[in-house]
Amino acid sequence: MCFGVLSSAISAVITYHNEENRPSSGICVANHTSPIDVLVLMCDSTYSLIGQRHGGFLGVLQRALARASPHIWFERGEAKDRHLVAERLKQHVSDPNNPPILIFPEGTCINNTSVMQFKKGSFEVGGVIYPVAIKYDPRFGDAFWNSAKYSMMQYLYMMMTSWAIVCDVWYLPPMYRQEGESAIDFANRVKSVIAKQGGLIDLVWDGQLKRMKPKKEWKEIQQVEFANRLKSDST
Repeated sequence: MCFGVLSSAISAVITYHNEENRPSSGICVANHTSPIDVLVLMCDSTYSLIGQRHGGFLGVLQRALARASPHIWFERGEAKDRHLVAERLKQHVSDPNNPPILIFPEGTCINNTSVMQFKKGSFEVGGVIYPVAIKYDPRFGDAFWNSAKYSMMQYLYMMMTSWAIVCDVWYLPPMYRQEGESAIDFANRVKSVIAKQGGLIDLVWDGQLKRMKPKKEWKEIQQVEFANRLKSDST
């Protein structure tokens, strides 16, 4: 109910599709465009969240949410410990009284045109995965948060002064990891389903490349592939 009130502040117009697939437990994964993705999904159901503990305005929101339902917040150092994160996830999912936990496997906001690499962590836990596709209509308001350009307060002001935030949400059938399937392959399979339903481009690139330089080994792989193409063209 509180999220419904907040959605009116940004003139949100949300259409939910295939509600019979709405998650009731387990892990829910979705593509990530904006911090308001959480608001969009919370208007229709209750979710637990997982993420790094923040200060400032985001920290205020996190503490308020923690008083209402069970969430998993990590300190910066803990968030880098994959085993600790996986253990906390397993504990949450194993309790049938907990709401489904909402995860954005891209780990960063993408500009509403594509779906980028899903981190494999949430796909290693086991159990059912509920994919959700979110697509915003840019004709009425750009929901993408460019955190390098705008602060959280600037972004929220832009959202509240836009004509409307219009989006579609598709609940997709639950998916399970197949026998012999790696966590990476499972993550890519789920990503492909979300991209297809949302009309988004399915990309293999890590979304964090917008903040950091590519690893040396990634460059070397591309250099080898380019060299092989030149050899084949010359022959």
